[in-house]
Amino acid sequence: LDRRWTETRPQLLRMSWVRACMCALALAGLVLADTPSLPVGTLSFTYMSNADLFALMDSYNKAYPSLTELYTIGTSVKDQPLKAIRITQGAGNGAIPGRPMVKYIGNMHGNEVVGRQVLIYLFQTLLDEYATNPAIAQLVNTTDIYIMPSMNPDGFAASSTTDCGELAGRENANYFDLNRNFPDQFDPAPSIRQPETLAVIRWIESLPFVLSANLHGGSVVASYPFDD
Repeated sequence: LDRRWTETRPQLLRMSWVRACMCALALAGLVLADTPSLPVGTLSFTYMSNADLFALMDSYNKAYPSLTELYTIGTSVKDQPLKAIRITQGAGNGAIPGRPMVKYIGNMHGNEVVGRQVLIYLFQTLLDEYATNPAIAQLVNTTDIYIMPSMNPDGFAASSTTDCGELAGRENANYFDLNRNFPDQFDPAPSIRQPETLAVIRWIESLPFVLSANLHGGSVVASYPFDD
C-alpha cells in the first residue's frame, strides 16, 4: 500500500506531508507567519534508485553551496552510503551557536517509501524556494536542518512497486528490522547492532538535536519516546 499510495496521490502527498514537516521545523524554536501555498513545480513523482538519489543530493549541494553541507554518516551492510544533507544559511561554517538542530530520517523500513519521497521533496522545496518564499527563508535562516531520506538503502533496493502485501525489503541486508535494533527501555543493549543503527546512534550522540522525526508508512500512527 505504501508505494501504491505514493504513485496514485503524488500531488497530495507533497502538499500535505511537506507542509507537515515544515510545521514541525517551526516547533524547533520559531514562529511562522502564514505560509504561502506550495506549488507543485517540476518535481518528479517517480521513485529513483539509490544511485539517482545520491546524485540528486550531490547536485543540490553543488547548486546551493552556501545553504547545504553533505554528510555520509556511515555505510549499510552492502556498503551503500548513508547520506544526509544539512540545510541552513551558512552551512559550510560549522556549528552555529543558538540555532536549533532538527533531524529527519526516512525509509528505515526499506519498503516504506512515503517518508523517503517526502524528505526528497522537502529538501528540494526548502532549497528551490529559498529565494522566493519568505517563510521557507525564515526556516532555513534560523534552523539547522538535517535530512536523511534513506536509512535503509539496501532494503529499498530489495523492495518492489508490485509487492504491496509482502515484506520484501522491510529489513536490512542482514534481515534485521532496524526499527527494533536501537536500545529501548526494555532492551537497552540489543545483542547485534547493525551498521546502519550504529551510524545513526553515533550521529545522534555527536550533535545536540532538539527535535527529531523518523517517517514510516502504512499506518496513521505517531509514536513517542518510551511508548514501546
